[in-house]
Formats: sequence, C-alpha cells, structure tokens
Amino acid sequence: MAKKKRKLQMTHGMSVALRVAVAVIVAVVLFLMAAERLNIATVTDINDSLRSSFSGMNPGAGYPYKINSSSVRGMTVMGGDLFVLTSQDTMSLDSTANEIKRSSHTFSQPAFATRGSKAVVYNRNGNRFRVENRTDTLFTGETPDDEKIITAAIGAKGNIALATFSNDCTSKLTVYSTNYKKTVFGWNCAQDTITSVDLSDNGKYAAVCVVGARDGEIYSKVVIFDFDYSEPKAEFEYFGTAMLAVHFGKNDNVVAVGDDRISFIKGLKNKEDMEYGSSTLSNFAFSEDGYTVLALSEHGSTNNEKLYCYTPNLSKSCEKKFESVIKSLGIYKGHISVLLENQALVLKTNGGTYKKYDADNTAIAVYSIGNRTYLYTTGEIKRCK
Repeated sequence: MAKKKRKLQMTHGMSVALRVAVAVIVAVVLFLMAAERLNIATVTDINDSLRSSFSGMNPGAGYPYKINSSSVRGMTVMGGDLFVLTSQDTMSLDSTANEIKRSSHTFSQPAFATRGSKAVVYNRNGNRFRVENRTDTLFTGETPDDEKIITAAIGAKGNIALATFSNDCTSKLTVYSTNYKKTVFGWNCAQDTITSVDLSDNGKYAAVCVVGARDGEIYSKVVIFDFDYSEPKAEFEYFGTAMLAVHFGKNDNVVAVGDDRISFIKGLKNKEDMEYGSSTLSNFAFSEDGYTVLALSEHGSTNNEKLYCYTPNLSKSCEKKFESVIKSLGIYKGHISVLLENQALVLKTNGGTYKKYDADNTAIAVYSIGNRTYLYTTGEIKRCK
C-alpha cells in the first residue's frame, strides 16, 4: 500500500512538472506572438535566442566542418556563432557544427554586414536585400526604381542603411526603420560615390564615406548625419586619400580607415589623423564594442608588419610587430584574431597573447568566440585545441 502511494505521488509530481513545462512553453509562444503583432523591437532577438537554444538540444557532428571554399563569399562571428555566406546560401554554425539555419539565395554578387545577432544580406550591384538572424529570415525587400546597391549596414537597434546608385544623383543613402518598411532618412549625394556607411548604436546617426575626384586628384569625405535634420551634422574632407570604411564606436566616436591614414573623429566634432607614412595598409577590422585593429606593412614589406589596436576612446592600447604577413585579422569581444603564415593567434587588446595555435598554408582565417577558436582552412572549418 505504501509503495502504491509513493508511486502515485511520483506520478502526480511528474504530471505537475509536465503541466508547468507545457504552460511555460505556451506562455512564451503567446508572448512572442503578441510581441510580434505589437512590433516590439527585441522580439526577434528573443525569438532567435530561443530557437538557437532549442536547436542546441540536437548537437551537430562536431568540427571539422566540411565546406566548399570556392563558394564561400564571407564569414564572420554573429551572435556568438559563425555566420557563413556562400554563393548559394547563408548559414549559422554553433559550437557543435550544427547548422542552426541554412537559407538559400539567388544573389549574383552576395555581400553582407552584421551587427549583434542580425545581418543584412544584399546583392551588390543588384537591387535585392534581406535581413536575417541566426535562425530566420526576417525581411526581404528591393530598392525602388531598381537602384543598384553599393554597400549596406545594420545598426544595433536593427535599423538598416543602403547606399545605392541613383538616376537622380551619383549615389544615394537610405535609412530604413526597424521594421524595414519605412524610410527614416534619405540623402542624395550629387557628385561623389558612397563607399561605406555605418549606423550609431543609439539609432540616431549615420556616418558615410564618399570618394570623388577634383582637378585630377582623388579626395574623400566623411559625412555624419542626424536623422532629425537634412543637413550634415559634421563633414570632414581628405585630399589625396581614398577612405575605405567608416565605423561608429562608443560615445559618438567615429573611425574612418583610408588607404594612407586612419582618422579618429571624437564626439562627432574633433578630428585627428594618423598617417601611415612609408607603411602601407595591410588589413583592418572593427569590433561592435568600439575597438579598431589595424595592420600596416612597414616599407611595403609583408614580412615586417605592425598591428595597432585602438580603444573605444580612440587611444592606442597596443602596438605589436610581426615578422610575417598578417593573412587575416578580426576582433570580437576583447579578443583579436590574427592569422600569420604558420600561426593562429588570439591576442588581448593590450597585445598580450591569449592563445596560440599552429597553422599551415591552407589556413584562410581565424575566428575567436570566447574560449573557442576556429580556423577556416581550404575545404573545412576546424575548432582549435
């Protein structure tokens, strides 16, 4: 009798736990449905995290992960996982090499920009684009009047910016709201071509690089916009320089990387340039938390390179010399990933070595995510041990 009573109690306890679990799942689903109808901006992030967690319950086969390198168009860290763009699709790989998502596309010249756990994927020199996260495609769209896309950016708030060629001007900037259906800002650049754009974390500003020619000489501008005004908030000009990329850091600081200098714009007002002198730009990367890393080849020699790291406050945190070409460079959450000819390094932002691995001539890039390091080589992605 006592055994039967204990069995009934255990069965009752299990049924209660099951009912609670089901109730929690139903509540989460109802919340997500309601939040989506109410257009709560963070619902996609919550949904993405939940789907990613559920996907993690079915781990992959582990690394190395086989991949056709000839089809890879780009790879990065997104939301703590690897995000891969190929000529046919996009995919997200978790720590077990599980494909959290694989989504096909038909872009002839695919490219992407990421921020947080979202990416804007677009057809360069085409008119189609889409927004996706690690687990889902959130929006698909086309530019008006078949305008060809030059480049794109996605902000921390989820808003996106597209730079396009236009029939009305040389190039055009369009910033869309977080639901991607409303234009919140537009700018026609009459004479110059937009080469790079970025959005501030607070969702209020855009920074744009443009390049043009005057009297047979190239020049660039960095133009900063406040979405509440049609005229630029700030504008900086660089004669003889081709500005390649612009990035919004923390506290309204902007960094622009050019072919002969790096430019620091503090608080959207004060500009300070560091010219490369006799060195040439080899590589550079930005982190979402405001760091910038730069690799320069001294006197043009690929066997004599220097790495510089700058903090979100635009001060130099390290300067490190390598007697090797820097094949790839990246930075994510305080870790700098450096691929040399025979080594893969993970450095701290002060230049100290965090991890070190052997690499051979098949290595293409290295990625650091917390205590995990991945080496992308010809034909596969390995997890370093």
